[in-house]
Amino acid sequence: MKIRITIRFYEELNDFLKTDIQKQDLFAGVEKGLSVGTVIESYEVPCSAVDLILINGQSENFDYILQNNDHVSVYPVFERFNIESISCLENSPLRNLKFICDVHLGRLAKYLRMLGFDTLYKNDYNETEMIQLSNAQNRILLTRDKKILSNKKITRRYLIKQTEIVEQIRELLEFFDLKKNIMPMSRCLECNGVAQPASREAVKHRVDPYIFEINKEFSECTDCGKLYWKGSHYNSMMKWIRDRLD
Repeated sequence: MKIRITIRFYEELNDFLKTDIQKQDLFAGVEKGLSVGTVIESYEVPCSAVDLILINGQSENFDYILQNNDHVSVYPVFERFNIESISCLENSPLRNLKFICDVHLGRLAKYLRMLGFDTLYKNDYNETEMIQLSNAQNRILLTRDKKILSNKKITRRYLIKQTEIVEQIRELLEFFDLKKNIMPMSRCLECNGVAQPASREAVKHRVDPYIFEINKEFSECTDCGKLYWKGSHYNSMMKWIRDRLD
């Protein structure tokens, strides 16, 4: 016996759907006795990507047994808002956003570090390694590959829609509301370590005398030891941020 339901997927959950059924109410006949989690995954939307399910306006979990004429609203993981007080699901939003980029997003990873965001990247990561790091360290896995996103083991994910680097950065800053969190030069561009203030005298022997003479402040990566200072590269970086992201 079948019952009738209405189901709608919101925001980036539509990336898992076929184009012709995205961003609209879907009217479906489903077998009586099915859970809402089973029906969600029948649309190839992994439950790990879902943060909130409303049935007729009431928050429910994946085990809820659907009833005739139920109206189902399915929302993605809310990284920007804390919805623990209203959601029955176990997923919880990240309050300190961290990322891991797939092997095709090396340039994006470097720019995210440039802006001060904790971002892992290696050009030889395999899918299993990325998923393990993402889950173990509560990192949002960034990719343009829908095949990777469909892996149900991933708990945090985001599909990059733009192809140009500036638009990719703007997309992330706007979606996750990150502009107020930009901290240029606070991350090492090479290894993602934290860049901390370094004693000027302690680094004197490590930089060119001219560089040492014209710069009063230095910072050092706490992981790899790379030195940074606010030279022409810093000014160029800040101009890049102002020109493209304001």
